[in-house]
Amino acid sequence: MQDTGKNIIIAGVGGQGILLFSNLLSKFYMKLGYELKISDVIGLGQRGGGVESHFRYSDKPVLSPFIKAGDVDYVISFEQTETLRHLHGLKEDGVVFSSTYELTSTSVNTRLQKDLPESKTEMIKRSENETFIVDPEVHKSPDFNINKMMNVVMLGYYAEFRGYSHEEMIQIVRESVPEKFVEGNIIAYKKGTEIANAELASR
Repeated sequence: MQDTGKNIIIAGVGGQGILLFSNLLSKFYMKLGYELKISDVIGLGQRGGGVESHFRYSDKPVLSPFIKAGDVDYVISFEQTETLRHLHGLKEDGVVFSSTYELTSTSVNTRLQKDLPESKTEMIKRSENETFIVDPEVHKSPDFNINKMMNVVMLGYYAEFRGYSHEEMIQIVRESVPEKFVEGNIIAYKKGTEIANAELASR
């Protein structure tokens, strides 16, 4: 079936590279000829503050960048508290991509507020939507800090899930990041495709 467009929520916390993720994905969809609307990042953009981006692409003109609750096709989140925050917006057949990374809020650390009483990962897994979860601790290695590159890892994961051309996506990465960071970002992208491939093969 031809892809006529999708509504995507990209979420995480400041410092996780949400703007870069959106920029790379937008260049890919523009190359495919889609119309795009992307909201400004909402929330506290400083490091550690929750941020989100509404990302819409379509083969028809997109009139608004904002996605109504219940109209989200994909939640792509780099922090699991932010994942939980957006589950309610998914369509019945919507899909969740989430890291298990968790940034405990200042209010919880200072005991002004209680944290959730159970594992956020398990709460995400109980979602009625199809869910794919990446645990950075499982995939870390001495020569690759996956936590610092989770945005591009997730880009590779999403592209593998959607069956997109990795050559085209990697070329966009080459053209979009500073030269000294190109190699690291390509390693991260390929790591994401490998993780996704293994997960999809096991289902």
